[in-house]
Amino acid sequence: MGTKIFVLQIRDVIRLAGFLLIGLVVLGVLVFLFIPRDGSGSNHQPPPPAAQPAAALYIPGTYVSSIILNDRPLEISVTVTENEIVAVEMAEMYESQRLLYPLFEPIMARVSDDVLFYQRADITIYNDFPVTTEIIQKAVVAALDQAIAH
Repeated sequence: MGTKIFVLQIRDVIRLAGFLLIGLVVLGVLVFLFIPRDGSGSNHQPPPPAAQPAAALYIPGTYVSSIILNDRPLEISVTVTENEIVAVEMAEMYESQRLLYPLFEPIMARVSDDVLFYQRADITIYNDFPVTTEIIQKAVVAALDQAIAH
């Protein structure tokens, strides 16, 4: 076998370098978008859990609070035992609400998880969705106010 000589034109080298650069940028963007970060991209730092008092905190049952979204009610229900919040749920959204407020359900899930974990409604407002978080939080507080044992 003899020596082989390759002739490369400068435009082919520049084109190859450009495609490699574009490929690296696309790969970097995909990694940035799909690799989970701590805190799911928010500055959310939940408060420390509260100590459990000896007396009953709540009257056991399920309590409901309504939110008006797109001129239609949406119910947030909170189920409690004497000393524990056991469920925070949202009624089925109307299709028009789901279309106009697409992030409402995921934020509701995050707020519900925090309320159940920390056993209180005064959680930290998410910096990335402050208005939605505050609306849901107020509805949970309103439901829990009905459940408080006096």
